Amino acid sequence: MPDDDPLIGYREMAERAGVKPSTLRGYRSQGRLPDPDDDTIPDRPRWRLSTFEAWMRSRPGPGTRTDLHREDDAGRGS
Repeated sequence: MPDDDPLIGYREMAERAGVKPSTLRGYRSQGRLPDPDDDTIPDRPRWRLSTFEAWMRSRPGPGTRTDLHREDDAGRGS
């Protein structure tokens, strides 16, 4: 395992993202997190730091409603 790209778990990811570990677990169950880089221990998935950082860059900003869909706006008149 390269020292410059360590494997990290929910706790460290949550600290870096400014959310609770349970939030990230929810994201994973909703398919909003990338697949873990290491899931050899089923209840302790881990991601490479680079995987997590790429996910953070692609994430919508705080307060963005990710549950809304464009077609929901159809027919509402602007």
